[in-house]
Amino acid sequence: MTRPFLFAAALAALSVPAQAQICPVADPIWIEGHVSATAALNGQVTALGTAVSAARALTAEMVLSAIKVNVSQIATNGERETNVASGTHQAVAGTLAGVFQGEAMVEAKEQYGIETGQGVNACGSVSLLQDTNEALANITFNGRGLYRNLDVSPGKVTPLPEATRDRLDHADRMNAAVLLDPAANDQDRASVIEAMAGLPMPKPTSQMPGSEADLMMLRARRVEALRSPALVSLSAVRAAALGAGHGFGMAAQSPLKQLDALIAQYGGGPAFETWSAGLAGQSEHGLLIELGRLRSITLTLRQALVEQQARTTAVLGTMLAAQAGGGL
Repeated sequence: MTRPFLFAAALAALSVPAQAQICPVADPIWIEGHVSATAALNGQVTALGTAVSAARALTAEMVLSAIKVNVSQIATNGERETNVASGTHQAVAGTLAGVFQGEAMVEAKEQYGIETGQGVNACGSVSLLQDTNEALANITFNGRGLYRNLDVSPGKVTPLPEATRDRLDHADRMNAAVLLDPAANDQDRASVIEAMAGLPMPKPTSQMPGSEADLMMLRARRVEALRSPALVSLSAVRAAALGAGHGFGMAAQSPLKQLDALIAQYGGGPAFETWSAGLAGQSEHGLLIELGRLRSITLTLRQALVEQQARTTAVLGTMLAAQAGGGL
């Protein structure tokens, strides 16, 4: 009974299109098994879907966490690399700055240091130049005072008997060589200059008539004026031999001895050889300092020479004026 039914159902199924095929089963056992299997399959499918969803969610969270960890590691590594690079750059910059600073300090010391950048024997050279300038300045400074103290200087009213007696009492002081001898007594130099000038000119007295007194005063003033350039020049020669205790400044040597020290330093001899050898160890700045000192010495000596020539010219001019003027 069952088999004909199944056969008839199979024939009917063959005659129906594939999209609408139906396979009816009337076996309750099979249907029950099929329903049970379907339910079990649906349950497993649902459980599998739930598991897959949970796995997908977990996978998504794990991927997201991994991405976050990766991003964090990348950021950390980037920060570390940045810090390392920054620290390295700072270290390199600090090292280079230290090296450059050290080189700059070494170069500055070589260029401007007291040993190589300020000339040979800087302190001694400066002291020598200062003493020389002060000593040469003292020629004019001291010469004025010595000139005014002479008994034949213009304006002096020295009694003739006193001047005559002084010259007779010191007749041995007539050697002009004492003017050029730094070791000679300064009073001997004064006596020689006064002897060269002669006696003071007599001045009019109050008992003389006006015209006679005026004429005597004019003669006295003319003679004093004609004498004055020679007296100034001789006083400068006298002042050049004066040493410590005269004039101003700290120069302890006389101008003549100071010039001898300057010549010994730059004109030859052991001191010059030492100075010349020291130039080899000087920097460019040190050599420029030495050149400036030499220029300063040149200008100082040139100034002294100009003053000397001016005194000589004044003496020669006075001689020409005396010859041209004749007797008053």
